[in-house]
Amino acid sequence: MKLRTLALLLLVVLVQPTWSLAAQETATASSDNAALTTRLALRDLWVEHVFWVRNFAIANQQGQHKQAEAAAAQVVTNAKAIANSIAPLYGQPAADQLLKLLAGHWDAVKHYSDATVAKDAAGKKAAVAELTGNAKAIAKFLAGANPNLPESALVTMLGAHGGHHVAQIDQLRAGDYTGEASTWSAMREHMLVLADTLSAALVKQFPEKF
Repeated sequence: MKLRTLALLLLVVLVQPTWSLAAQETATASSDNAALTTRLALRDLWVEHVFWVRNFAIANQQGQHKQAEAAAAQVVTNAKAIANSIAPLYGQPAADQLLKLLAGHWDAVKHYSDATVAKDAAGKKAAVAELTGNAKAIAKFLAGANPNLPESALVTMLGAHGGHHVAQIDQLRAGDYTGEASTWSAMREHMLVLADTLSAALVKQFPEKF
């Protein structure tokens, strides 16, 4: 800690009355807790997304239709939770719009998985185009809602996320389980970075809420 900062802190302690210090500490703790709670909640939601998509991809490759259906249902449930997480700050119409975009992302991933199982090269190519277009649409929406989220950076992040899905599905199809394990680790870490980026932007945009 710099000496100047330490001196200022000591001055505050000496001058402020005890009740004022207690109130300030409580406010700071509450702010930190709110921001941390949001960060951890978003991390859980985005990691759940890749977890359930992975479950679907594995079951789809193996022809386990009931398992695939159950995983797909969880992907949808998770997408609703992610979308509704922004409702308190941006309103339900914005949450509904985000849900449509997330549904588009899931549809593209599912199309790619189905095309891979069917050995449909044209279908895979079309699904990648869907993923790319959807990533740009989500980036535009998020950047428009929060000025602390550069659209170009979001396009890169979401594009990389889509690429992880594609690589994972291809590796599962090829039986490259070592490669898929590496991809899973990378996509999980990527989701943590994305969640932290979004939560930091929210805290900066709505300081009064945190």
